[in-house]
Amino acid sequence: MASAKSGKYYRLDGLSVLVADDNRFVRTILVGVLRGLGIGRVLQAESGEEATAILDVSTQMQGASDIDIVFADHLMSPVDGLELLRWVRAHEHEKLKFIPFVMMSGEADDKAVFLARDSGVTEYLAKPMSVANVASRLLAIVDKPRPFIRAPGYMGPDRRRQTLPYNGEDRRVMAGQRVTLEESREEALPPVGQAVPEVAAGEVSADGTAEGLTETVD
Repeated sequence: MASAKSGKYYRLDGLSVLVADDNRFVRTILVGVLRGLGIGRVLQAESGEEATAILDVSTQMQGASDIDIVFADHLMSPVDGLELLRWVRAHEHEKLKFIPFVMMSGEADDKAVFLARDSGVTEYLAKPMSVANVASRLLAIVDKPRPFIRAPGYMGPDRRRQTLPYNGEDRRVMAGQRVTLEESREEALPPVGQAVPEVAAGEVSADGTAEGLTETVD
């Protein structure tokens, strides 16, 4: 997959992605998009419950069974994407706790986005999705990993997307417990960040390609 902005080419064939959505049609589309972008292994879950089972098994196995990124629908039943996200962030297994999590929703209003953000989501993807939007979420995870914060009532990526000068009192202290920054576990995804500057943007062929990054998925 190539980045149109940086001109870098990314090999994503070493990644394993879990897609959790109770809509089979949406799952089929997203799986096709991810494979078209060069993702090496894509697993599917028909519900949040099935996703938790798959993720639990992945923590007990090494190598090819590891899952690197989760895409989950917000409005699944009986376990929705928000419950799945909170389960992931509260998990005792350190690798799973820090896994990049992309929430998807056809009703991506401010309330839904804020709930996901405050539950520790990594990226949010509105439906109907486009190939470009899926690619941009992957590149955000690869190119701009945010440090994780462990604080009273919150565990997840730093919710601030930018660092601005601030001269006031540090209010990130609650009941004697200071917010701590933790190193993101996304270094477990080395195949993703291998950049090949010689490959210009838009020069990728159809089997892993960036040429279709403006194509809209209905």
